[in-house]
Amino acid sequence: MTTATAPTGIMGRLKSETAPQHAEAESKPLEAALIGGSINHDQYKKYLEQRWIVHRALEAAADRALAQDNRLAGLGLPGLYQTDNLVADLEFLEADTRAIQPMKGAAALLERIQSAESPAVLMGIYYVFEGSKNGARFIAKALSKAWGKSDLSGLRYLDPHGEAQRGLWMKFREDMNAIDWSHSEQDAMVEAAKDTFRAISALDDEIHEG
Repeated sequence: MTTATAPTGIMGRLKSETAPQHAEAESKPLEAALIGGSINHDQYKKYLEQRWIVHRALEAAADRALAQDNRLAGLGLPGLYQTDNLVADLEFLEADTRAIQPMKGAAALLERIQSAESPAVLMGIYYVFEGSKNGARFIAKALSKAWGKSDLSGLRYLDPHGEAQRGLWMKFREDMNAIDWSHSEQDAMVEAAKDTFRAISALDDEIHEG
């Protein structure tokens, strides 16, 4: 008989304790349409528009956190940012970023980002989006096939790092675990990640139903 061992490090806690919220987010019809390559172009553009709103705020907040907490310096966050990729994708899709307004789910994420009371809370939010890159590569391949594309035009957000993705994720995981987060910081990070998954689920439903 084997006994389960508790997850080690903050990344183990994040994966284990947010598993129900993560599974709920992945079960949404919009996610199924993405991975199945059946999402229509209007929905996909709206998906990218709302992600652009969120990433722009998240990465600005991360820049502020980097200036405040030198423990984050080793995470290499600026090299992982997604705003420029989203801008390129939206330009390809001829979206007018000046006209984009946050939907309810995105507004909830913006509020959570702006009210983050510590770098740990912010990193709980960031963890969800950084981790999503692992599965997003498969979505990029599915959409490329469905849409007969031979390049990443309009898909840079989904596959920002190419074959380097796994190595970058492993480094991020190791670097997060190497930070001496207090127990209270870890608890706050886990709760922020749970809230983020819930907000993403709500946002995906809005996009799919809209």
